[in-house]
Amino acid sequence: MDEISNHNLPGVISAVSVQKNDKERYSIFVDDEFLIGIAEHTLLKFNLAKGDTITPSLFRKLQRQEGRSVVKSYMMKLLGRRDHARKELFTKAIRKDYEKDVIEDVLNELQQKGYLNEAKFADKFASDKSRLNKWGPQKIKSHLFKKGIPNKIAEQSIQKTFEDVDLKQRFLDLVLKRKRRFLREEDVYKRKKKVVDHLARKGYRPGNIFDHIDELMEAIAQ
Repeated sequence: MDEISNHNLPGVISAVSVQKNDKERYSIFVDDEFLIGIAEHTLLKFNLAKGDTITPSLFRKLQRQEGRSVVKSYMMKLLGRRDHARKELFTKAIRKDYEKDVIEDVLNELQQKGYLNEAKFADKFASDKSRLNKWGPQKIKSHLFKKGIPNKIAEQSIQKTFEDVDLKQRFLDLVLKRKRRFLREEDVYKRKKKVVDHLARKGYRPGNIFDHIDELMEAIAQ
């Protein structure tokens, strides 16, 4: 953010001019000396014009508003690429050295306006990971937890995602892709353990796996 920290304030705005490299930003001059560069919406929000007085308090408000605008612009850019969980955005913004209270303030606004929706994010994440990566409920829940999604929302998304999934067919698809590898193990009990371990690493619950283990072992042996 452009600023001169040792400028004597209060002072009178002597000029407001559009910046050459960015037509949506304005340079504020006080007593014919550059003070700060601000976005157009900041200029309009504070209704600044030539002849107005800039006090130290108003200057700090302008600085905070500009800082907030930068944070909001950064987060909107991230959300434009893909959905994010609140914790993800917070972590990325902190890494950019933005102020914590400004980050929280912007996140609250984005959430209130619907740009940030934890349930929508969780639904899409769970659906994508199940459909594209064939992850099971446990693995999806673990990753949602790491992203800061509340347990209740995670559980609802997982239930919605798997309500129409045929687990037996999903298991068959996963193990038959590794059929040759499983057949290298001649000991049947060790082979079964490898199958169970493989599906468990994918995030499927042991109870669901054992419900179909005999059929899976037969399919591998054929």
